[in-house]
Amino acid sequence: MDMYAAYAGAAYNISDTWNCGYECEHPGTEDTHVEYRWDAPLITSDGYIARNPSRKIIVVAFRGSAEAGDWIEDFTENPVQWPETIADSIVVLGFLSGYLVSSSSVVQHTAKLAAQYPDHGISAVGHSLGGARAAMFVADISIKHPQLLPRVQLYTYGQAKVGNPAFAAYMNGLGMPIYRVVNRGDIAPHLPYNNSRIVHFGTEVWITANNKTVVCQSSDYSLCSESLPPAAFNIRDHSTYPGL
Repeated sequence: MDMYAAYAGAAYNISDTWNCGYECEHPGTEDTHVEYRWDAPLITSDGYIARNPSRKIIVVAFRGSAEAGDWIEDFTENPVQWPETIADSIVVLGFLSGYLVSSSSVVQHTAKLAAQYPDHGISAVGHSLGGARAAMFVADISIKHPQLLPRVQLYTYGQAKVGNPAFAAYMNGLGMPIYRVVNRGDIAPHLPYNNSRIVHFGTEVWITANNKTVVCQSSDYSLCSESLPPAAFNIRDHSTYPGL
Protein backbone atom coordinates (compact mmCIF):
# COMPACT_ATOMS: atom_id res chain seq x y z
CA MET A 1 0.00 0.00 0.00
CA ASP A 2 2.80 2.44 0.90
CA MET A 3 4.39 2.23 -2.56
CA TYR A 4 1.15 3.23 -4.25
CA ALA A 5 0.72 6.01 -1.67
CA ALA A 6 4.14 7.30 -2.75
CA TYR A 7 2.98 7.28 -6.37
CA ALA A 8 -0.12 9.24 -5.32
CA GLY A 9 2.00 11.72 -3.35
CA ALA A 10 4.38 12.22 -6.26
CA ALA A 11 1.55 13.82 -8.23
CA TYR A 12 1.86 16.95 -6.07
CA ASN A 13 5.30 17.90 -7.35
CA ILE A 14 6.31 15.61 -10.19
CA SER A 15 8.31 16.92 -13.16
CA ASP A 16 9.16 15.39 -16.51
CA THR A 17 11.61 13.09 -14.75
CA TRP A 18 11.21 10.84 -11.72
CA ASN A 19 12.71 13.34 -9.28
CA CYS A 20 10.29 14.59 -6.65
CA GLY A 21 12.04 14.00 -3.33
CA TYR A 22 10.76 11.54 -0.74
CA GLU A 23 8.03 9.90 -2.82
CA CYS A 24 10.33 9.30 -5.79
CA GLU A 25 12.85 7.62 -3.49
CA HIS A 26 10.34 5.26 -1.88
CA PRO A 27 11.36 1.59 -2.10
CA GLY A 28 9.87 0.02 -5.21
CA THR A 29 9.56 3.25 -7.20
CA GLU A 30 13.24 3.72 -8.10
CA ASP A 31 13.00 2.42 -11.67
CA THR A 32 10.04 4.64 -12.60
CA HIS A 33 9.98 6.70 -15.81
CA VAL A 34 7.51 9.53 -16.39
CA GLU A 35 5.78 9.00 -19.73
CA TYR A 36 3.18 11.78 -19.78
CA ARG A 37 2.04 14.74 -17.66
CA TRP A 38 -1.05 16.94 -17.79
CA ASP A 39 -1.81 20.26 -16.16
CA ALA A 40 -5.01 22.31 -16.39
CA PRO A 41 -4.45 25.14 -13.87
CA LEU A 42 -7.78 26.90 -14.44
CA ILE A 43 -9.64 23.89 -13.07
CA THR A 44 -6.76 22.50 -10.94
CA SER A 45 -6.47 19.21 -12.75
CA ASP A 46 -3.07 17.61 -13.14
CA GLY A 47 -1.23 14.35 -12.80
CA TYR A 48 1.08 11.98 -14.62
CA ILE A 49 1.43 8.57 -16.25
CA ALA A 50 4.59 6.62 -15.48
CA ARG A 51 6.01 3.18 -16.12
CA ASN A 52 7.98 1.00 -13.76
CA PRO A 53 9.58 -1.79 -15.82
CA SER A 54 10.97 -3.54 -12.73
CA ARG A 55 7.47 -3.89 -11.25
CA LYS A 56 5.84 -4.19 -14.68
CA ILE A 57 3.24 -1.54 -13.90
CA ILE A 58 1.86 1.55 -15.61
CA VAL A 59 0.90 4.14 -13.00
CA VAL A 60 -1.84 6.70 -13.66
CA ALA A 61 -1.70 9.25 -10.83
CA PHE A 62 -4.07 12.15 -10.19
CA ARG A 63 -3.00 15.04 -7.97
CA GLY A 64 -5.02 15.66 -4.84
CA SER A 65 -6.08 18.77 -2.95
CA ALA A 66 -3.18 21.17 -2.56
CA GLU A 67 -4.88 24.57 -2.73
CA ALA A 68 -7.99 26.23 -1.34
CA GLY A 69 -9.69 26.09 -4.73
CA ASP A 70 -9.30 22.34 -4.74
CA TRP A 71 -11.14 22.01 -1.42
CA ILE A 72 -14.04 24.03 -2.76
CA GLU A 73 -14.11 21.75 -5.78
CA ASP A 74 -13.86 18.68 -3.53
CA PHE A 75 -17.09 19.48 -1.77
CA THR A 76 -19.16 20.82 -4.64
CA GLU A 77 -21.70 18.07 -4.26
CA ASN A 78 -24.06 18.96 -7.15
CA PRO A 79 -24.89 15.54 -8.63
CA VAL A 80 -24.74 14.86 -12.36
CA GLN A 81 -25.45 11.78 -14.45
CA TRP A 82 -22.23 10.05 -15.53
CA PRO A 83 -21.20 7.88 -17.28
CA GLU A 84 -24.15 7.77 -19.64
CA THR A 85 -23.65 4.05 -20.28
CA ILE A 86 -24.26 3.16 -16.61
CA ALA A 87 -27.97 3.26 -15.91
CA ASP A 88 -28.99 5.73 -13.17
CA SER A 89 -25.37 6.49 -12.29
CA ILE A 90 -24.85 9.83 -10.54
CA VAL A 91 -21.49 11.34 -9.49
CA VAL A 92 -20.34 14.50 -7.72
CA LEU A 93 -19.96 17.34 -10.22
CA GLY A 94 -16.97 18.89 -8.46
CA PHE A 95 -14.95 15.72 -9.05
CA LEU A 96 -16.19 15.10 -12.57
CA SER A 97 -15.45 18.57 -13.98
CA GLY A 98 -11.77 18.29 -13.22
CA TYR A 99 -11.57 14.76 -14.54
CA LEU A 100 -13.24 15.48 -17.87
CA VAL A 101 -10.91 18.34 -18.77
CA SER A 102 -8.06 15.86 -19.22
CA SER A 103 -9.81 12.51 -19.53
CA SER A 104 -9.46 11.97 -23.27
CA SER A 105 -5.69 12.40 -23.34
CA VAL A 106 -5.17 10.41 -20.12
CA VAL A 107 -7.20 7.44 -21.36
CA GLN A 108 -5.57 7.63 -24.79
CA HIS A 109 -2.00 7.67 -23.44
CA THR A 110 -2.77 4.88 -20.98
CA ALA A 111 -4.24 2.66 -23.69
CA LYS A 112 -1.24 3.36 -25.94
CA LEU A 113 1.25 2.38 -23.24
CA ALA A 114 -0.80 -0.69 -22.35
CA ALA A 115 -0.59 -1.82 -25.98
CA GLN A 116 3.18 -1.23 -26.04
CA TYR A 117 3.71 -3.16 -22.80
CA PRO A 118 1.13 -5.97 -22.68
CA ASP A 119 2.82 -7.60 -19.68
CA HIS A 120 2.31 -4.49 -17.49
CA GLY A 121 -0.53 -3.95 -15.06
CA ILE A 122 -2.29 -0.58 -14.79
CA SER A 123 -2.47 1.03 -11.35
CA ALA A 124 -4.67 4.10 -10.91
CA VAL A 125 -3.79 6.07 -7.78
CA GLY A 126 -4.72 9.31 -6.06
CA HIS A 127 -4.92 11.10 -2.73
CA SER A 128 -7.99 13.12 -1.73
CA LEU A 129 -9.48 14.78 -4.82
CA GLY A 130 -7.02 12.72 -6.86
CA GLY A 131 -8.54 9.53 -5.50
CA ALA A 132 -11.98 10.52 -6.71
CA ARG A 133 -10.62 11.28 -10.18
CA ALA A 134 -8.65 8.03 -10.23
CA ALA A 135 -11.91 6.18 -9.56
CA MET A 136 -13.58 8.02 -12.43
CA PHE A 137 -10.65 7.11 -14.68
CA VAL A 138 -11.17 3.43 -13.84
CA ALA A 139 -14.87 3.65 -14.69
CA ASP A 140 -14.04 5.51 -17.90
CA ILE A 141 -11.36 3.14 -19.17
CA SER A 142 -13.48 0.10 -18.27
CA ILE A 143 -16.09 1.39 -20.73
CA LYS A 144 -13.79 2.66 -23.49
CA HIS A 145 -11.20 -0.14 -23.29
CA PRO A 146 -12.86 -3.10 -21.55
CA GLN A 147 -10.11 -5.44 -22.76
CA LEU A 148 -7.73 -3.71 -20.32
CA LEU A 149 -9.89 -4.30 -17.26
CA PRO A 150 -8.14 -7.53 -16.11
CA ARG A 151 -4.94 -5.49 -15.81
CA VAL A 152 -6.38 -2.56 -13.83
CA GLN A 153 -6.30 -1.90 -10.08
CA LEU A 154 -7.23 1.15 -8.01
CA TYR A 155 -5.57 2.53 -4.86
CA THR A 156 -6.92 5.70 -3.25
CA TYR A 157 -6.03 7.56 -0.06
CA GLY A 158 -8.39 9.90 1.76
CA GLN A 159 -10.94 9.68 -1.03
CA ALA A 160 -14.35 11.27 -0.48
CA LYS A 161 -17.53 9.57 -1.66
CA VAL A 162 -17.81 9.78 -5.44
CA GLY A 163 -21.21 8.60 -6.63
CA ASN A 164 -24.59 7.13 -5.88
CA PRO A 165 -25.41 3.45 -5.24
CA ALA A 166 -25.71 2.76 -8.97
CA PHE A 167 -22.19 4.05 -9.60
CA ALA A 168 -20.86 2.16 -6.57
CA ALA A 169 -22.54 -1.06 -7.72
CA TYR A 170 -20.91 -0.71 -11.13
CA MET A 171 -17.47 -0.22 -9.58
CA ASN A 172 -17.91 -3.17 -7.23
CA GLY A 173 -19.08 -5.29 -10.14
CA LEU A 174 -15.90 -4.74 -12.15
CA GLY A 175 -14.25 -7.56 -10.23
CA MET A 176 -10.91 -5.76 -9.97
CA PRO A 177 -8.80 -4.88 -6.92
CA ILE A 178 -10.09 -1.63 -5.42
CA TYR A 179 -8.45 -0.47 -2.19
CA ARG A 180 -9.61 2.69 -0.45
CA VAL A 181 -7.24 3.59 2.39
CA VAL A 182 -8.52 5.72 5.29
CA ASN A 183 -6.08 7.19 7.82
CA ARG A 184 -7.43 7.31 11.36
CA GLY A 185 -10.04 10.07 11.70
CA ASP A 186 -9.51 11.69 8.30
CA ILE A 187 -12.70 13.63 7.64
CA ALA A 188 -12.53 13.54 3.83
CA PRO A 189 -13.76 9.93 3.36
CA HIS A 190 -16.91 10.81 5.31
CA LEU A 191 -17.90 13.63 2.96
CA PRO A 192 -20.48 14.45 1.88
CA TYR A 193 -21.53 13.58 5.42
CA ASN A 194 -24.77 11.81 6.30
CA ASN A 195 -25.90 11.60 2.68
CA SER A 196 -27.21 8.19 1.62
CA ARG A 197 -27.35 9.32 -2.04
CA ILE A 198 -23.54 9.35 -2.29
CA VAL A 199 -21.76 6.21 -1.09
CA HIS A 200 -18.42 4.40 -1.08
CA PHE A 201 -17.33 1.26 -2.95
CA GLY A 202 -14.39 -1.15 -2.91
CA THR A 203 -12.39 -2.54 -0.01
CA GLU A 204 -11.72 -0.10 2.83
CA VAL A 205 -8.33 -0.39 4.53
CA TRP A 206 -8.60 1.61 7.75
CA ILE A 207 -5.47 2.59 9.67
CA THR A 208 -6.63 3.05 13.26
CA ALA A 209 -5.30 5.47 15.88
CA ASN A 210 -3.28 2.53 17.27
CA ASN A 211 -1.73 1.91 13.82
CA LYS A 212 -3.65 -1.31 13.41
CA THR A 213 -5.17 -2.17 10.04
CA VAL A 214 -8.84 -3.11 9.73
CA VAL A 215 -10.16 -4.33 6.37
CA CYS A 216 -13.84 -4.00 5.43
CA GLN A 217 -15.57 -5.14 2.26
CA SER A 218 -18.16 -3.07 0.41
CA SER A 219 -21.03 -5.01 1.95
CA ASP A 220 -20.30 -3.60 5.43
CA TYR A 221 -18.04 -0.70 6.40
CA SER A 222 -19.41 -0.44 9.94
CA LEU A 223 -16.29 -1.91 11.58
CA CYS A 224 -13.92 0.45 9.77
CA SER A 225 -13.77 4.25 9.86
CA GLU A 226 -17.57 4.49 9.93
CA SER A 227 -17.36 3.20 13.50
CA LEU A 228 -15.88 6.55 14.59
CA PRO A 229 -18.08 9.27 16.09
CA PRO A 230 -18.15 12.55 14.14
CA ALA A 231 -16.20 14.23 16.94
CA ALA A 232 -13.19 12.09 15.97
CA PHE A 233 -13.07 13.40 12.40
CA ASN A 234 -10.29 15.86 11.62
CA ILE A 235 -8.32 17.44 8.77
CA ARG A 236 -4.89 16.64 10.23
CA ASP A 237 -5.10 12.92 9.40
CA HIS A 238 -5.86 13.80 5.78
CA SER A 239 -2.23 14.78 5.16
CA THR A 240 -0.41 12.09 7.17
CA TYR A 241 -1.01 8.90 5.18
CA PRO A 242 1.89 6.43 5.38
CA GLY A 243 3.96 6.73 2.23
CA LEU A 244 2.68 10.18 1.29
